[in-house]
Amino acid sequence: MKKVILMAAAVLLLAAQVTVAQGAKAGLKANRIGYVDLQRALNESNDGKAAKIELQAVMKGLQADIDKKIAERDQMKAELEKQSSVLSPKAKKEKEAAIDKLTADTQQLITESNTEMQQKQRAKEVVILKKIKDAIEQIGKSEHYTVILPADVILYADGAKELTDEVIQRVNQTSPAAAPSGK
Repeated sequence: MKKVILMAAAVLLLAAQVTVAQGAKAGLKANRIGYVDLQRALNESNDGKAAKIELQAVMKGLQADIDKKIAERDQMKAELEKQSSVLSPKAKKEKEAAIDKLTADTQQLITESNTEMQQKQRAKEVVILKKIKDAIEQIGKSEHYTVILPADVILYADGAKELTDEVIQRVNQTSPAAAPSGK
């Protein structure tokens, strides 16, 4: 994803340079360049904060399931250790197999939980990033910016304006119900 952003930024920067050069030749007034810290806009917008809280709640539930499985496995191991001397070899093997199966089930649950969390996080980010993109376009058009770039691709930007706070404010205006009740 970073490669795509870097490539898009490079294309936009090249387009901005061509536009600036054409504007200078035509005697037009200077072009405006802005930049946005997308990660900060994602994290600090009301939607981003609400998504973080929601994802933390989901993660807490998934973690509780994982912890339950781990505790069950640990209990089985402790029982096996206590009973090891009195169990028949067949019974001992059966308990070890049950522990191994529970360990594998736990590992599978961890993998599935991680995948689920990543999918939920990506889905939320896509929705919020669409709102951020829309806000950037509105600002670009209303304030006559030639180009607005992601902050993480800018090495030097003399005269460029950071628009992150304005973007966050516009995103928050589009979804005031998502405002968290406290910090």
